[in-house]
Amino acid sequence: MTLGEGTVCGIAGIIYRHSRDYSRLGSDLLTLIQPLESRGPDSSGVALYHSHQPSSVFTIVLRGQGKSRWQDVLQWFEAIAPVAQTAAITNGQRIRLDLSGLEGLDLTTVRWGFRQQFPDLHWVSAGYSLEVYKEVGAVANLDNAYGLHDFSGSHGIGHTRMATESAVDTDHCHPFTAGTDLAIVHNGQISNYYRLRFQLERSGVIFETDNDSELLAHYINYHLQQGEALESVLYRLLDVVDGTYTFLVATVDYVGLVRDRTAAKPAVIYETENMVAIASEYRALLNLPDFNPKATVREPDASEINIWSTATGLKLAPPLSKALL
Repeated sequence: MTLGEGTVCGIAGIIYRHSRDYSRLGSDLLTLIQPLESRGPDSSGVALYHSHQPSSVFTIVLRGQGKSRWQDVLQWFEAIAPVAQTAAITNGQRIRLDLSGLEGLDLTTVRWGFRQQFPDLHWVSAGYSLEVYKEVGAVANLDNAYGLHDFSGSHGIGHTRMATESAVDTDHCHPFTAGTDLAIVHNGQISNYYRLRFQLERSGVIFETDNDSELLAHYINYHLQQGEALESVLYRLLDVVDGTYTFLVATVDYVGLVRDRTAAKPAVIYETENMVAIASEYRALLNLPDFNPKATVREPDASEINIWSTATGLKLAPPLSKALL
């Protein structure tokens, strides 16, 4: 981890307001993050939320270097739940489990067991809707590796990274995930990372990397698991996490945008009757194929939190007054 991590990165997100546009998600999100490569040329990644899977199908994306023991991995998962589908992807595997009739399965325990059994493999994402793909180098590398232009879904977030000190490798790329169906992308730095990470690890949280941005995903997920609403968790985060940051968090139901108290890291919100798009720079929005110059475009204030429903694309009213922050 480095206190300079992500200081000039690019973040972006898309939420569609109509299902007729879902087929554009992969293409539009890649188009949105491509201009941001000037902010972060080292790597890029996307967290995509599809809406066409059966509700019982759970997708796990894994990554491994070299000749990983994928047959052993499949056998290990088959002992837990039926494997509905498996596919080789660049440097990894995408495994879909059929969890019908297994409502009591503790997925946190599954992840702990996987890490102990296969410590050389990276658990990239897991969820009923979420799939995360990331790659070192330009956005074109990401698309060439995974063919994401054809990905269909309701919403997604993306990132381009500048690694100022820590390793330039796929594990340290954004997005970062935690739990089930939760992902974040972050531009900035977290100055009290070590203290907060220590607290979360004492509570049983598993970190995949030493990138400070990963902390945000685990912090949010941990408090959601305690029964807190997303709005409440994000306002709590403003008080607890020190540093400069603008980040997007996505779940199946919501996309949230948080800008810290100094507003040091940029963000622009673009809203039309068809979509909500967020990017670090206005010029990225110009690349959208149906960009509307008359759309609502604004920059969020310091300490501003925005949360949109992924079902409707409508923004939720904030639960707390700024006067209380």
